[in-house]
Amino acid sequence: MRIGQACAAAVVGALLAVGCDNRTAQSPTPTYYAWPDRLNYRMEHVAELQRQARPLQRFEAYKVLKLTVREDHQYVLVYDSVLKTSQVPGEPPRIAPYLPEDTLAFYVELGRLGELGRVVAGCDPALAACAAALPSAVAMEVRRMVPRLPVWPVPAGGTWEDTLRYDDAARPGGTRGTLITRYGPVRDTAMGRASYWMVPWRSTKQAFRRPPEGAGFAPEQPAEDAGLTLIDKQRLIPVFSTWAGAIGAPPELRAIGIEASAFRARVYLAGSPFDSAFAAEGARARPPDSAKAAR
Repeated sequence: MRIGQACAAAVVGALLAVGCDNRTAQSPTPTYYAWPDRLNYRMEHVAELQRQARPLQRFEAYKVLKLTVREDHQYVLVYDSVLKTSQVPGEPPRIAPYLPEDTLAFYVELGRLGELGRVVAGCDPALAACAAALPSAVAMEVRRMVPRLPVWPVPAGGTWEDTLRYDDAARPGGTRGTLITRYGPVRDTAMGRASYWMVPWRSTKQAFRRPPEGAGFAPEQPAEDAGLTLIDKQRLIPVFSTWAGAIGAPPELRAIGIEASAFRARVYLAGSPFDSAFAAEGARARPPDSAKAAR
């Protein structure tokens, strides 16, 4: 499938672009994370609605994820510098509206193995934006940034799995389901003087939505993506992740000629070598301030 091939190439190309030296030597899996009090990650996400592998509409998002420790294993996560645009081929980009979760703070639990506890919106549930926010969207962003480490060291060439369960079905537009992520095998890699664990992974999201009429839940088409995360061996924290995937369009979109949605993303730790490599590039790619007036 051409969409899938393009997504896989995007994942591999993102690492090659920063000059990673993949030495292919097997190494033990990382055993724990040493979470600092503060973490800032920059995230870039691109999605395209496609017909015959050609873009019909493009969506880009840039934001900074700021994590500040609140208590043991719990952080306050807020989004900063959020910029979202949409673009139809042949037209200038336009500012896209925020989602409720773009404007709120969330409480996030992170364990030393990357255990992701309950994600809770830090706002008054009576507020419309708070009631409409989807904590599962935040949880899945964090999971793609932070691999879940195995309880026991995995032998060279071994793999492991994590299941993230979520339930936002009571919220407008929400679903319930699972995100199953398969990790490994881990390899050593280096860039400059820094050494990393390279953790490849593949995720499958299966969501169930309550139909407008009737009882029970109906399954949506599964969404799959593939990615890579680099964990700094000295700092013991993830410093870079990239992933890509595609999903077939539902019947109502196919009826208007949209066949699939393809996406790719990358997240990198502020202040890391990846920040130097990608931040300036991302700033050049984002539309100028004059585009903000186009709605």
